[in-house]
Amino acid sequence: MQKRHEYIWCLIELSNGNKEWYCLSKVLRRALFIEKKHNQFWKKTMIGNYITVARSKYIRGRARLTVGRIEKIRIRKNGAADWHWSRNQFVTAEHLLDLKDSFNYLKHDYCWYNRLAIKVALIYWHNQLLQVKLNSKRYAIKKKRLKLERKIK
Repeated sequence: MQKRHEYIWCLIELSNGNKEWYCLSKVLRRALFIEKKHNQFWKKTMIGNYITVARSKYIRGRARLTVGRIEKIRIRKNGAADWHWSRNQFVTAEHLLDLKDSFNYLKHDYCWYNRLAIKVALIYWHNQLLQVKLNSKRYAIKKKRLKLERKIK
């Protein structure tokens, strides 16, 4: 009897705000199934990471690429019938704070227009991360200020 394959699908938020389901590549799928055996929280290790995904059909082995953020993960019995596949490269939010290093890793050996698209998407996600950090610091300062004002009164 032939073993049925399982595929890992991720809901990816793109830099334009759209969300689409992508099937993870064979290499990532194998690694995550190994992780799943040893870590019951294996999904949390990937959610919030940034991954390179195709944005068009593959023509002569090439497709338009971009970077999106992983929102949800599901296991399904079937893979993608079209171009909705991820690539193997991803970075964590902590790694993305170093924009230059993240781009150097994700640019891989892609052509110039994919490198440009990846860089633009990384800059967007990097700015989003910085905004979140800034807002949390503003909230902490506001909280401390209110606490001090209460002590003074």
